[in-house]
Amino acid sequence: MKPEPNEPQRREFLISAASGLGGALATTSLPSAPFQEEQDSTFVSLKDAHIGTLEIDLRIMNQFGKLPQEDQDFYKACRTAMTGKNPERDVAEVCRTFKRAKLGGPMLGDVTTNSVSVWMNLPQPSVVKVVVTPADKSSEPKTYASDGKQRIFSVRCDGLSANTAYVYSVVAADGSALGDGKFTTPPAEISDDPFRIAFGADFHKIGMYRPELMQLIQSRGSRAMLLIGDSAVDGRQDDYGLINTDYMLRNLSPPLQKLTANVPVSATWDDHDYWGNDISGTRAKGNKRIDVDGLRRAWKTHWNNPQRDVKRAGIYFQTQIGPIHYIALDTRSCRIKKDRKKLNSFLGPEQMDWLKQQLAGSTSPFILISGGTMWTDSISAGKDSWGTWDTEGREDIFQAIDQKKDSQVFLLSGDRHGARGFQIPRPNGKTIYEFEIGTLGGVPGPEPFGDDRTNQLFGLKSRSWAYGEFVFAKINGKPQAEFHLINEQGKILETVKVTS
Repeated sequence: MKPEPNEPQRREFLISAASGLGGALATTSLPSAPFQEEQDSTFVSLKDAHIGTLEIDLRIMNQFGKLPQEDQDFYKACRTAMTGKNPERDVAEVCRTFKRAKLGGPMLGDVTTNSVSVWMNLPQPSVVKVVVTPADKSSEPKTYASDGKQRIFSVRCDGLSANTAYVYSVVAADGSALGDGKFTTPPAEISDDPFRIAFGADFHKIGMYRPELMQLIQSRGSRAMLLIGDSAVDGRQDDYGLINTDYMLRNLSPPLQKLTANVPVSATWDDHDYWGNDISGTRAKGNKRIDVDGLRRAWKTHWNNPQRDVKRAGIYFQTQIGPIHYIALDTRSCRIKKDRKKLNSFLGPEQMDWLKQQLAGSTSPFILISGGTMWTDSISAGKDSWGTWDTEGREDIFQAIDQKKDSQVFLLSGDRHGARGFQIPRPNGKTIYEFEIGTLGGVPGPEPFGDDRTNQLFGLKSRSWAYGEFVFAKINGKPQAEFHLINEQGKILETVKVTS
């Protein structure tokens, strides 16, 4: 790979004989002053973020630059309304008072070679139109309308062309503008022209207002962003009023607004999104019953995921991001506590069967499988993950992966703050790779390396800020994936190259 401008020294793991991704896009290092918790009293610790009071949420809003007072006042008024007795009526009144036509969006999601979805959250049911135009104006704009009057909805925009740049705008029923952005559809096949997919976990609300990583994801040209747990909602259990206020906090973040309006985003949950620390299944501490169905409905409402309207016992889904098959698992709500350490206790039998079917039917050269918690056990002894729940089921999945002779599988994970890469050697000589990138929020966690480093490719300490990126391209006629770990200054800290 040709050196990128201002690129620092970095470590590379040459998993194949390929020489690199020639012609990859150049990066631009963004200026970033180090953010030191001990030097800035506005910094919100993870412990404080979990408390989630109004005062703490306002500190989150302002810790990377003070927001306009009107935005802060709007959030406070929405929070009061959302946690009151008549939230929909009162929120609509707040929006009228502040002259706000929307509560969130546009958020792009569910992107394919020929389509994308545009999500909006309005204060009251309405109809909107989405106008999509090729960036080079090579054809006439296409207009798509929401399906009747709705308050929170996703408009599907299909009939697009692969590997093509578009601009779009969202227009209210009265003709007023509700937002706009741009995106580029993924290519139909892996070619000599590289394309990127970004991913990471563990925003924990703290990271939602820090701009550098989100600016880099856009400037480096990612076609999609995969969020893998602990993103916006923080330990609200089944308090839907506070769940909605956390999403409001997300929607008001300027850098996150810009990212989601210009890069299609998908999201799956982990413990803090779902209920609280280390909680899973249908029962919480003290045997309190979890409103699993309600939490799943709320999740699907507030994210713009593929298959968001499919009825199934879980929030798992799959999609094709061009030639890349992405499978996102629900590693929280489907666990069966009474069967812990037994086969299928971690994903549940229905999700396990579905996953195996997806793997068996996939023809993609690269398959990404995400789960909120880690696949390997060398960090924190597999705490709250596969190693303490269902090692037999994990081995079943690995054996299904072994059968994919023409596909390379990457496992994506979060939860254990920090960033790490692992090789998982298999008996047939093939290797599965895990990338655990839990550094979107720069929060504390365990040591970067496990006691056994035999199969660990790299480790980045917690309290670091970084995201993961795959670059896909053909090298010498063969599809290759190149993983990058990129920090907030745009420096590529780690590189792993794998040929399908």
